[in-house]
Amino acid sequence: MGASTGAKRRLTPEDIYNITLVSDAQISPDGRHVAYTQTILDKEKNDYRSSIFVVPVDGGTPRRFTSADARDSFPRWSPDGSRIAFLSNRTGKSQVWMISVDGGEATQVTDLPEGVTYFAWSPDGSTLALVSKTEAAQLEKREGDEEDEEKSDVVRITRIRFRADGVSGFLDDKRSHIWCIPAAGGDPWQVTSGDFDDAWPVWSPGGHEIAFVSNRTEDREYNTVSEIWAVPARGGEARPIATGDDAYFGRPVWSVDGAAIAFAGHRQPEAGGAIDSHVWVADGGATRCLTEGLGRTVGDAGINDTFASANPGLAWTPDGWIYFQVSDSGNTHVYRVPAGGGDPSLVVGGQRRVLDFSLSPDGSRIAFVAGDPLNPCDVYVCRADGSDERRLTAVNEEFFSSVALSQPEEFRVPSHADDRAEIHGWVMKPIGFEPGRKYPLVLEIHGGPHGMYANHYFHEFQLLAAQGYVVVYTNPRGSQGYGTEYASYTRAAWGEKDMPDLMAAVDYVIEQGYVDPNRLGVTGGSYGGYMTNWVIGHTDRFNAAVTQRCVSDLYSFFGTSDIGFNFGAYEWGGVPWEVRENYVRLSPITYVENMKTPLLIIHSEEDYRCPIAQAEQLFISLKILGREVEFVRFPNENHNLSRSGKPKHRVERLQFILGWFQRYL
Repeated sequence: MGASTGAKRRLTPEDIYNITLVSDAQISPDGRHVAYTQTILDKEKNDYRSSIFVVPVDGGTPRRFTSADARDSFPRWSPDGSRIAFLSNRTGKSQVWMISVDGGEATQVTDLPEGVTYFAWSPDGSTLALVSKTEAAQLEKREGDEEDEEKSDVVRITRIRFRADGVSGFLDDKRSHIWCIPAAGGDPWQVTSGDFDDAWPVWSPGGHEIAFVSNRTEDREYNTVSEIWAVPARGGEARPIATGDDAYFGRPVWSVDGAAIAFAGHRQPEAGGAIDSHVWVADGGATRCLTEGLGRTVGDAGINDTFASANPGLAWTPDGWIYFQVSDSGNTHVYRVPAGGGDPSLVVGGQRRVLDFSLSPDGSRIAFVAGDPLNPCDVYVCRADGSDERRLTAVNEEFFSSVALSQPEEFRVPSHADDRAEIHGWVMKPIGFEPGRKYPLVLEIHGGPHGMYANHYFHEFQLLAAQGYVVVYTNPRGSQGYGTEYASYTRAAWGEKDMPDLMAAVDYVIEQGYVDPNRLGVTGGSYGGYMTNWVIGHTDRFNAAVTQRCVSDLYSFFGTSDIGFNFGAYEWGGVPWEVRENYVRLSPITYVENMKTPLLIIHSEEDYRCPIAQAEQLFISLKILGREVEFVRFPNENHNLSRSGKPKHRVERLQFILGWFQRYL
């Protein structure tokens, strides 16, 4: 039901400043406390500020451990529980800092020129393994290079991966490698080297080896392979754990006895998120899949605009269980599976999204962060079997008690496609909903295309409901959370195969009797922007549309997106010169003459995932055709404007969306 306003006020775009985000719940070695990151949007500084907090597992007031005017994150307990190491940008680039659990000032541990992106404690607490960039090993000099070449602003590019969304400027020849440094401070030493990028170091129980993730294939410049390797902690030759051209693996974790390594992924790297990931174990040279029959993907495929994900790994307990996240039908849960084989079982469930989790070293307790449609996030704790669950924080309770929210209602409906497949969706009624009235409707379409709308708070959706709109959102074919066949259904058929799913959801809600069919809106970002363009090129039913960080022309996307050359080759059935007809047929701009719906185009100028030329060519074409179209450009923002852009820009984006729908609906 739509919430009644009562004494509560309606949400506004600016209310995003009132939402606090918690993430990365890390349980202490003794299982008595949980450290976590708390993030706010600082309106005055137009930036984000994060601090480390600690809360007792038995309940009590959370204690703030860091309070710098900076972003402190990634808290990790020392093995003896006496210290917490964390990442902070308080001196510029992100470095490792340390603070005693008894309190006091934090001290800086690392001062690496390129900063630190990840670290892990050694089992004895004496050393930290780090990830930091360094110069690529002996890059080959090219003919004509001068030893003392004068500096120039001309950029010479020789690699196919020369830029990445979220990275300002062009990528350099520096590679991410594993380093080690004494936890008490001192000189770091480099563990891995070469023209590779290495990540996610994990110590063996004995502290002699470090497992890590890398792509060391000969064809690594062009493929998306992700392998598991291990290297001596003092450096040396890396040994393969799970490697090869069919590897798409990550998040390694050692067994307690050090005899095996578990990891997540699948064996079709070119498919990326189009197929389900699984839990695997490498043991004595053999590799086994433990979750093949699960029918759901391992990891969190959820999408929303108010969360701070910590991307947790797997956890292996002393009694032989491996814990992991699973995306399932709009929820993200925690499962476990016996390392020796057996059926996976649900541990932390519910109509919600579990954003991250950690286990106590003895495997008896789980700390996790979860959110639901009416609460973005809080820290929870439970026993290893999921029992005795308790909520430890209530970071947004005061704010949300003052505003009216709409409770999403789930539905399942047959697709309009010939197979009549069941499609899962939600509808949110407007705040102050009155039976008998007719309301405008906005269809929201998610990105990916292999993302998943979840049972999680979405500020944009609640804002639209607060302003009088019925909000419909679905997981059409192509979405994760419903099995590989469902997620891969749209390959070489973008738009064609999922539009019938989307329209079935719209028609179902209209049939409920409270929607004005002459006031329909549609919006979405990334793939959702692509689908917004596709929809208005194939029907005139919608009265207003907002396309965000969109794709309009697949042919140019292939060569201009930071992922286009490999992503597109799989998604559209080949490279453009081999399947040119696919690229033309599936490009929304092919149907631009049919687009008559008033369209607002929102795009970030530094979006390298869906480059702004995708928006520009659509805007120019529609202007030439004399259509109602406006183009809003956000400077100094990338593809993730709606999730991590400058707070002021995030508010303005919401204002533009509301303004457009208010004008035309």
